[in-house]
Amino acid sequence: MAYESLYERFAVKGAGGGSISVEFRRAGFLTLGDMPELYFFAVTGEEVVVGISGSALKRFEKSRRLSREEKIDLAGFWLKKQMEAGAALESKNLFLRDDELAEIAGSLGIQA
Repeated sequence: MAYESLYERFAVKGAGGGSISVEFRRAGFLTLGDMPELYFFAVTGEEVVVGISGSALKRFEKSRRLSREEKIDLAGFWLKKQMEAGAALESKNLFLRDDELAEIAGSLGIQA
């Protein structure tokens, strides 16, 4: 059975109590450093980028490769969690490393 994404489109409760719509737009990667994968989301008309460490992904994917939809959900769930916590939507708050990747994958039931 194919994995179906839960976080391509979602809503987050804003600080004022209203709902903020979030939608996945596209993915890419950087060819520098540890070659992180980047996931671009539209948040109230602005583009927000969530990064996943390339080396963290490589370690996590030792036993099996993650699907595109699973990676979108990892990034989307992390974005939602950070928004709910009131974190600024800056790269330092939106970059998944080893610990965060394992935590989010576990929360989503994604097995390595």
